[in-house]
Amino acid sequence: MKTSSMLKVVLAFAVLLSSASAALAQGKTKLLWLGQASWRIESPGGKVIVIDPWLTQGPKAPAEYKDLAKLGKVDVLLVTHAHVDHIGDAPAIAKMYKTKLYGPADMVTPLIFLGLIPAELGHRFNKSGTVKPADGITVTAVKAEHSSILVFNNPATSKPEAHPAGEAMGYIIQMENGFKIWH
Repeated sequence: MKTSSMLKVVLAFAVLLSSASAALAQGKTKLLWLGQASWRIESPGGKVIVIDPWLTQGPKAPAEYKDLAKLGKVDVLLVTHAHVDHIGDAPAIAKMYKTKLYGPADMVTPLIFLGLIPAELGHRFNKSGTVKPADGITVTAVKAEHSSILVFNNPATSKPEAHPAGEAMGYIIQMENGFKIWH
């Protein structure tokens, strides 16, 4: 009798898991363009991925998203290169949500050394690599051809400083259900 009951529980659990997996596989990825190269992506499992967030100063960013809190919890933050129209609000978002900022090594390193993000919030890609920044999400860095320079307003002098920021990169983002986006 106990074996029969246990078998029913195990079978019910297996059906529940397969139903959840099937629902996730059928889930949709939501993409919201936030102006320029900025995107907010919601995965089928509800993970929020933000790419190249130039929002508070971005002329094409929707007014609602000039308030960074409107993004909601950001699970994955990707930046392709250090031009202001791509890196924009990434340091502020990383600090606000305690979310790692993923980007080219030579861009992330100056962000840390200049005190724009704490070291534990920076992840440096060296021209390529694959990470799993959130459960079920895979990000692969790929080569991109573009320049990259980080302009930082030095608080001591109140003047802008230019810092080399390495090579730009793109990303292939794979969702929980296998759907891929190349940015």
